[in-house]
Amino acid sequence: MNVYCFIKILFKKFHLRTILNASVFVANGLLEMISVLTVVPLVDVFLHSDLNNISGITEKWIALMGLFNMLPTKLNFIVVMMFSITVASILGILTQYMILQTKYAIEKELRKETLNSFFNASWHFFAGGERGIFINTFNREMVVVGNSLNSIGTMFSGSIRLIFYAVVPIYISWQATAIAIGMGLVFSLPFVMLRRLSYRFGQEFTSTSNRFNQKLQESFEAAKVILGYGNQRKNVIQIEESFDEHCKVAIKSQLIPFITAKGFEPFAWFSVIFTIYYSITYLNVTIAEVAIIVYALFKIFPLMATVNRDKNSLTGFIPSYEQIDSLNKQARLQVQKTGNLPFRKFENTITCKGVTYAYSNHKPVLSDIDIVIEKGKTVAIVGESGAGKSTLIDILIGFCEPHNGIVTVDGISLFEYDIKSFRQKTGFVPQDSILFHDTIRNNLLWSYDTATENEVEEACKLANAHDFIMEMPEGYNTVVGDRGVRLSGGQRQRIVLARALLRKPELLILDEATSSLDSQSETLIQEAIEKIAHQTTVVIIAHRLSTIANADWIYVLEEGRVVEQGTYGELIGLKSSFKRMAELQGLVK
Repeated sequence: MNVYCFIKILFKKFHLRTILNASVFVANGLLEMISVLTVVPLVDVFLHSDLNNISGITEKWIALMGLFNMLPTKLNFIVVMMFSITVASILGILTQYMILQTKYAIEKELRKETLNSFFNASWHFFAGGERGIFINTFNREMVVVGNSLNSIGTMFSGSIRLIFYAVVPIYISWQATAIAIGMGLVFSLPFVMLRRLSYRFGQEFTSTSNRFNQKLQESFEAAKVILGYGNQRKNVIQIEESFDEHCKVAIKSQLIPFITAKGFEPFAWFSVIFTIYYSITYLNVTIAEVAIIVYALFKIFPLMATVNRDKNSLTGFIPSYEQIDSLNKQARLQVQKTGNLPFRKFENTITCKGVTYAYSNHKPVLSDIDIVIEKGKTVAIVGESGAGKSTLIDILIGFCEPHNGIVTVDGISLFEYDIKSFRQKTGFVPQDSILFHDTIRNNLLWSYDTATENEVEEACKLANAHDFIMEMPEGYNTVVGDRGVRLSGGQRQRIVLARALLRKPELLILDEATSSLDSQSETLIQEAIEKIAHQTTVVIIAHRLSTIANADWIYVLEEGRVVEQGTYGELIGLKSSFKRMAELQGLVK
């Protein structure tokens, strides 16, 4: 992607703001040109107080001032010059305000668009992505693209002003102006060549920033493991190395715009000095007119350097936009499959018929699965690690679509329903008990924000969480910390269960809800499940078989297939995989 394509894309997305900004830029450039022209009569009136042998530009100013009954005095010329410069300065401030306002408006729109793309994607998009890249995209790349709008604005504004400034010296002496600008363009060619280098450094900047953020993200998430192994120093060194790699590229990337601006300066001076000499010696340009040409050139050459600098900067910013665009496209390609039928109530059965699923380039995780979940029943799915239990749950909640077979809810395919409406009627308790860095109350209300205080307490009582919450100094207003780190595992799990129950779900899914808990916490969760079982339909994924002793029906998975099914008593009574698992867990002798 080149700079012009990049600008074109942004113009299509935000054309109204672009047109408005362009109008302000043009007005600002016009006023700056007028302010330059006010220098000529001021020089003339000081050199020729009798107003003889004055420039044609001064004559036009005198005629214009006559329309407003202003005499061509030194004071009046100063007033006109100061007024035009002041208005141009005010408009310059307004221009910068418009650029900044546009920058943040576009940054906000990009964030919104990208977040919508991400969270309309299927779970596979998140599972297959890297969190460090996601976070870096929002923390840095979005800001870079926002800054690119600032560069586009200043580049466009500079180009407009450059054109207006060039009009004045061209009007006075096109030959002198052509010599000066021609030399300036020739001298700027080497700096244009830096654009390719800027793009390459921009790519490396984005890549090293992704890696640094990934390393930082992993370190915070794995803090307990790092401390537990006593590898703090090793981890800090790895982060430092990652940051050093990023810094090397960052310095090179950010130095290019400075080289472009400052490197051009000596050549600009040479062009101006040569133009002054040539104008006076060979073109017979008056002192006043030479003064205005020099003044204009001192405005033009910095603008040429700025436009060139901004163009090089834009080239370095393009990789940031390309990453954002690439992630958006990936998210849209993996959009969550959904239908249009609103899910209102679970009436009869959820059925998996011939369900088969395999991850990319792997053998099937699930093969020809047939299960039935009846309304009001508690159904358990058990099996050793890797048997396919969690994948089956992902399919039941619509995270994954079967490669073969079908999942139906009351005889209708799951994906004919609006999947969001189905999930809003579902309570989901994952194995990893995730809480937000907020109060217990707000964590609970997150699932059902219009719940009353009584409903909140009732859900917590059902989940055996109310008593321990009330023992805390701030009760329901206790802040749980990042991911609930200030609570024990059992406390987190019971709050997560209460959060699922608060919405009074038609279907409650518990994925290994007790797998990492101590015996006391497991007992409390089991008691909660038994109370819940009489109020809704429950699907339990379990490794600990004690959790599902009272289930109405149990499916046993082995290597992705249903190998046994029945009640707890029936399966224990057989020489079966289920009994073998129970023996290993010390439940039977």
